[in-house]
Amino acid sequence: MRLLTLLCTALLAANLPAQDDPAIPPMAVRKALQWMQDQDPEKRQAAYRTFQLYGESAKNVYTATLEKARTSHEKRLTQLLNDENANPYHRTDLLTEELKTERARIYPLIKTDYKKDPSKIKMLQREVESLAKLNATLRKTAQTDPSKFDAAVSAISTALAEVQRELTLASSETPESEELDTLLALRESFDGEVYLKTKSQIASIQKESAELKTTHEANAASAWADSSQKDFTHLLNENRSLFGLTPFLMEERLSAAATGHSADMETLKFFSHQSPVKEKKSPADRARLAKFQYRWNGENIYMGSTAPSAAYNAWFGSDGHRFIMFSDGPNLIGIGPHGKHWTMMTGRK
Repeated sequence: MRLLTLLCTALLAANLPAQDDPAIPPMAVRKALQWMQDQDPEKRQAAYRTFQLYGESAKNVYTATLEKARTSHEKRLTQLLNDENANPYHRTDLLTEELKTERARIYPLIKTDYKKDPSKIKMLQREVESLAKLNATLRKTAQTDPSKFDAAVSAISTALAEVQRELTLASSETPESEELDTLLALRESFDGEVYLKTKSQIASIQKESAELKTTHEANAASAWADSSQKDFTHLLNENRSLFGLTPFLMEERLSAAATGHSADMETLKFFSHQSPVKEKKSPADRARLAKFQYRWNGENIYMGSTAPSAAYNAWFGSDGHRFIMFSDGPNLIGIGPHGKHWTMMTGRK
């Protein structure tokens, strides 16, 4: 109210015309435009309301002044969004689109049967490594705090939305909603549209990273699991996250079933999904015997090393086993190393 009074006083000092005089002093218009362009919302509101003093005679001048204010705000928005030092999302839209494209291209390769062809497996490993680098770059961007920049963008888009509402009112139309449509103000700008799209994609990456971190922490806190079980699951989840797949949560009973099978293979000298132990004959029997209460999905077995990375690499190079590791659906893992024998089981809660 104080600002409105001040602006009114300034306009009166500029020889405010009589009610029947449609002329508006240029100095008054310039002052109102200056306040419409101001970053202070109170000054902008004072400028909008002041034009009401002139009544219908001010309509054309008011509309022209609003158009000038809109142009000014649009210019400020463009400059801000294209400032690579201020905009944490600058040129990130190209990377997020590349990540989306590469995920869609490489995931089918992960699910392709190469008949264990070493050259094809190496090609696939290079593809995944390239995707990991791209993903790491975007994760780093996603860790940046954009709140200050987002607030600056919001302030300008709010000013643009105000101008649009005033233009609607000046044309004797009733706005569809009394709320300011700041998103529409951004979408009407190419740079604003890119900003909104990139911000959404970065938010998706932040969500994936948060879910991965939460699962890592939960798995690390599993008192029943040893370091080999945790290390393998961590490695697998990091690679699953490259494709936006749900990270595996380690499950104690499913892991007990897997560990028991690995121990039996070593003790009874066999290597098969079918166990000679009657009550443990199939993976389903072993899961049920371990009192795993959810649905199991698949099983991998490996023999040859105690290293988690060795088991992972062996299964990655074997098509059917890789399909299980990167299946989209399961969210639980049972991992059971015993000596140089490994068994992995997946399930869904």
